[in-house]
Amino acid sequence: MSKVAVITGASEGLGRVFAQQLAQAGYHTINIARNQARLEELVAELGAQHRYHVADLAQDEGVESCIKLLAESHVDLFVNNAGFSRFGIFREAEIENELKILQVNCHAVLRLSHAFLQQARQGDALINLSSITDMLITPIQPTYCATKSFIASFSRSLWFQERKRGVYVQALLPGITKTQFIERSSDLEGFKLSLLNAISHSPEAVVSASLSAAKRRSGPVVIPGLSNKLIALLLRLLPNKWIVWMLGKVGDLA
Repeated sequence: MSKVAVITGASEGLGRVFAQQLAQAGYHTINIARNQARLEELVAELGAQHRYHVADLAQDEGVESCIKLLAESHVDLFVNNAGFSRFGIFREAEIENELKILQVNCHAVLRLSHAFLQQARQGDALINLSSITDMLITPIQPTYCATKSFIASFSRSLWFQERKRGVYVQALLPGITKTQFIERSSDLEGFKLSLLNAISHSPEAVVSASLSAAKRRSGPVVIPGLSNKLIALLLRLLPNKWIVWMLGKVGDLA
């Protein structure tokens, strides 16, 4: 019997690649996102044994529907991938928008992790998408950075709690990931674009690193890519004040 994997935010980006690679690995996938048209396209690509579930995780109803889905049958692997950010000055932001970031990036992750772990068995795995911003604080997106630090800390604790019963929990901390946005950024100077690409990684490489670590049952934090690992090492040596100041200046120039 094939294993079942559930992926949130599966309609695009890393979520879509998770669905593709897990399908290739023999999982039956259940793909969750708001955009039904993109989900239909994804499932048509993956095959008839795969399915989708439309849910908006910014709404309590959407989270509840996913919890119900987890109660219907056993899920072997759950990927909390859905999340988003907004850039700008916090005091000028619409507070409702900031609360939506908390809802999707924290509230939904917490509730869906809880629902998954309640039904998890030995050998199952939970992957929570955090970010290198857990360490590389970028002041231009304060709420997002805070949520990703929550996910990383939360997942480290769950890794320790669940390891004795053979359930693996991972905090995935990708850095800059290559997207169509970067490819289309014709307004960037050649040097800046080259530098950005030099420290970027493809979604396929990020997902492969995550799934490989899950298969090995490695430590609680996965940082994909050599450049990201070097950045993380450097950050441990620098005072937090310097890091925030440097990334704040970058945000001012963005």
